[in-house]
Amino acid sequence: MKVLFTAPYLTILLDEQTRVLETEWLDFANSQQIRSSLLEALRLGRQHHVRGWIGNNTRMRTIRPTDQDWMNQEWFPEFKKLGVARLAVVVSNDALNQMGIDNILTRASAHVPFDTKHFASVEDARRWAGGSN
Repeated sequence: MKVLFTAPYLTILLDEQTRVLETEWLDFANSQQIRSSLLEALRLGRQHHVRGWIGNNTRMRTIRPTDQDWMNQEWFPEFKKLGVARLAVVVSNDALNQMGIDNILTRASAHVPFDTKHFASVEDARRWAGGSN
C-alpha cells in the first residue's frame, strides 16, 4: 500500500495493483478535517482512477449530524462519479460512529449504485474491495 496523504487523524492509502483507495481514520476529526480530507480523498480517487474504496473506520470517533448531512448532500454525489465498483466499510470500535456510518449509508442509497459491504477486519475488506472475493 502506498501512502498518498497523512494527518494525525487520517492516512489515505492506495493499492496500485487493484486501484483500491483506503481512508484509514486514526482518531477524532473535527468538521473541517473530515470535509477537507474527504474532498482530498475524492481528488486522489479521481487522479488514480480507483475501482474500489475502503473506509477503515476502526479508530474513527463520532461523526456529527451536520457532517453526516454534508456527506449525503455534497460528498456522495461526487463519490458516485468515481465509478467505484465496491465500497468496503471496516466497522468502528466506537458505537456512535457505527450508528453514524449506518445512517450515512442508508440515506446515501440513491448515490450508492455499487456493492457495499461491512467488515470487522481491514484484511478482509482489502481482499473484497480489490475483487478477490
